[in-house]
Amino acid sequence: MSDVMDAKPARTPGGKLALWLFYGFCLYMVWAVLRYFWVVSNVTSGDMGSMAGKLLGALMGLLVLGAVAALLGGLAWYTRAR
Repeated sequence: MSDVMDAKPARTPGGKLALWLFYGFCLYMVWAVLRYFWVVSNVTSGDMGSMAGKLLGALMGLLVLGAVAALLGGLAWYTRAR
């Protein structure tokens, strides 16, 4: 075999930064969703008092966080080692 095939491709520093930003945002997203349900579970009256209202609020938050995660994930994938 040649030495060219033995060399493992490595991420650039920008690619490593993009990957760590993606990992960090994923952890933040899990924390934010858990915190949302912890705080909102104490709400018993008003517009957010029903279970459907709580789930709708969580879904809207997940859509926003999911869109940001998709952008960061795409950036991390684009800067992957080749």
